[in-house]
Amino acid sequence: MTTLYIDMMSQPSRACVIFCRVNNLNVEEKVVNIAKGGTRSDEYRQMNPLGKLPCLQESDFILPESASILRYIATTKGTPDHWYPRDPQQCAKVNSALDWYHGNVRLHAAGLSWHRVIGKNMKQPVSEGQAKAHMTGLQTTLQTLEQYWLAHSPFLAGNDISVADLLYCCELDQLCLLDGAEQGPTMTELFKPFPKTQEWMVRVAESTEPHWTTVSSFLHKVAQRGKERKLKASQAKL
Repeated sequence: MTTLYIDMMSQPSRACVIFCRVNNLNVEEKVVNIAKGGTRSDEYRQMNPLGKLPCLQESDFILPESASILRYIATTKGTPDHWYPRDPQQCAKVNSALDWYHGNVRLHAAGLSWHRVIGKNMKQPVSEGQAKAHMTGLQTTLQTLEQYWLAHSPFLAGNDISVADLLYCCELDQLCLLDGAEQGPTMTELFKPFPKTQEWMVRVAESTEPHWTTVSSFLHKVAQRGKERKLKASQAKL
């Protein structure tokens, strides 16, 4: 039995869940609540000493890291070839996108979300200086998406959706939380100069429905509550 430990507020967790559901895989989903300290519990740390999500378990085989999990599932579960191609060159393109993800898309999108919204909500230390640095980095990242990764194809590695597209889009979708931030641009404002990226995100969502909407629903409920709090606060100042 394959078990996937996830939290629906975790961007890479959502990518793994959507991938499994789209492909109708027999994978058990176990929720570990990050905000309530689930990843810091002794029980979870014994299973996954890294203390991160998502994590895959098959008997005594433990696999952390979302990109590795997606590659492993695609390789072992017989999913359609376009997700993680067998052709060496096509596979290399997907791997290239997966390698670029952590130091660019995840670094800056997650960093900005943390310092502008998530960290504040969790009453953790945040830095507006760090938020501005991640904003600059994210704008460069989005420009690179437009001018390189999406310059000549509808998806990151070619004409078909891959595991890399899921990972990127789930990360960027987290930026909806910025709509409730006390300062800085909303997600719509942030993406306005990047039409190819906007269109691509719509394609990825449409290609994975109805699972994209279902899996992302909790995130968007949290984002909506943030927008409502922001509106109420601004009205109270009038």
